[in-house]
Amino acid sequence: MITPPFKSNKSVLGSSWNLSRAAYRSRKTLAWLGIAGGFVAALPSISRGQQFTEVTTQVGFAAEAKHSWGNPVWGDINNDGFLDLIVPTHGLKTSHGPFVYLNNAGNTFTDIRSTSEIERSGLDDGDWHGYAFGDYDGDGNLDLYIAEGGKANQGGTIKSDLLFKGQGDGTFVYVSPQAGIIVSGDRGRCGYWVDYDNDGKLDLFVKNYDDSNRFYKNNGDGTFTDVAPQAGLSVATQEKGFGSICSFADYDNDGFMDVAFTGDSTAEALYHNQGDGTFVDVTTAAGLISRSNGKGLAWGDYNNDGLLDLYVARGAIGPRDLSNTLYRNNGDGTFTDVSAAAGVAATTDTWSAVWGDYDNDGFLDLFVTSAKPWVNGVGNANFLYHNNGDGTFTDVAAAEGVQLEDNISLHKGAAWADYNNDGFLDLVLKDGIGGEKDTGVGANGLHRLFKNNGNGNYFLTVKLTGTQSNLNGIGARVTVTYSGRISFQENNGGGGGEYASQGSEPLHFGLGAATEATVEVRWPSGVVDTFLSVAANSTLTVVEGSSP
Repeated sequence: MITPPFKSNKSVLGSSWNLSRAAYRSRKTLAWLGIAGGFVAALPSISRGQQFTEVTTQVGFAAEAKHSWGNPVWGDINNDGFLDLIVPTHGLKTSHGPFVYLNNAGNTFTDIRSTSEIERSGLDDGDWHGYAFGDYDGDGNLDLYIAEGGKANQGGTIKSDLLFKGQGDGTFVYVSPQAGIIVSGDRGRCGYWVDYDNDGKLDLFVKNYDDSNRFYKNNGDGTFTDVAPQAGLSVATQEKGFGSICSFADYDNDGFMDVAFTGDSTAEALYHNQGDGTFVDVTTAAGLISRSNGKGLAWGDYNNDGLLDLYVARGAIGPRDLSNTLYRNNGDGTFTDVSAAAGVAATTDTWSAVWGDYDNDGFLDLFVTSAKPWVNGVGNANFLYHNNGDGTFTDVAAAEGVQLEDNISLHKGAAWADYNNDGFLDLVLKDGIGGEKDTGVGANGLHRLFKNNGNGNYFLTVKLTGTQSNLNGIGARVTVTYSGRISFQENNGGGGGEYASQGSEPLHFGLGAATEATVEVRWPSGVVDTFLSVAANSTLTVVEGSSP
């Protein structure tokens, strides 16, 4: 292994490989399943000092405490190459809508709430919940779906969820009626963009609480048709306590995205995509246990074996202690609970969980928010589980500056993103877990940004452009091989984990000391692109079918 000298990340800003133009030495199909069989010891991180510094005020975030709902969502809504940010808030009566920020070249953010046109529209009851980014019409502009709660049908409330078509300049147009979004009293909780049938068009699953779910199949003409009953997902989790959160991922690498659920009561479930447009409940067969009050879902290959593992964070409003679970993927359609052995079985009150290699050592780390206590007292420390590379984790939140145990703030939503394009993942956090009418301690909260100070490790950013597959490559599986080992991720649009939200970000890989890597992309269409000797500290833009 060649150990490169320390290099400032600023020296590689703007470095990019566009695979539709670049010439490569050769193509060689990567037999990643064979490589994945061996487990390689971790490369040591060479970070020095505290990893994160709060820059909330410096970047221009609004100092307004509001109710929270769902993780913040990152996505480039004006196509300038920098990730913009929406911070969801619960309802409009008290929150008056989400925070919407344009990224000013990675330096500051501009609040565009008043001009984005993300506002009450049509049959809108103002009970806004989960947000989801996705380019459903393939025009290159991110669109936005907002699930509405229906106020639990209070007073016979009838509403339509909100679909906003992105204009590519930071503004949106309301198109729910034209698109065929159903008018109902459904208690909407979250939406999720996914190409479940691999036809190259993004479909939309909507998780409703105590009502039938919706699964909008994309007709390819700007309209959708609800196929939830035919797909077998119409009443998914209703018999298990309703549920409210979902996350799609291809856990068995068969090329079709499956879906996990969690939420209030015993709603935890796993449904397998049969590849024929239908899903079947495999919760028990897969070894998952339906526990109560799941919140965050996070798919990620923490042990670099080419298989997606699943972490479930659990929490509830009130002074309750709940245990979290890490399910290791066994590669045969089953999972094993390894929470205790891995050192991530926190028993407290957690809400969001997000995977991300914050120190670029080649192993996914895990950030988990803590909302304990419900009233003043000790115990609201977040967790930053550093991956030791041997199947175990160490909580380093305090040492790295993100524990934030102030005995007051109730930490709820979180998301990783490289907002300044320096090759290191930064962290945004949203506090406040109260219901819409709650005014007690911790019900409202601020949103805060923590800049990653970086280290000497190398990185690779992968952006996907589908041609036969959907434009953003949702469902594509990417394997990066370097120094005799692999890192594996699937682009499910979640940014490392979901709590009622879905962002749209490129894939981020830490490379440790490696200066180059081989990249393989397996697209939903079945096309496989492989590229050798891709330089570290660069952004790789992969156009489907463009490899030599």
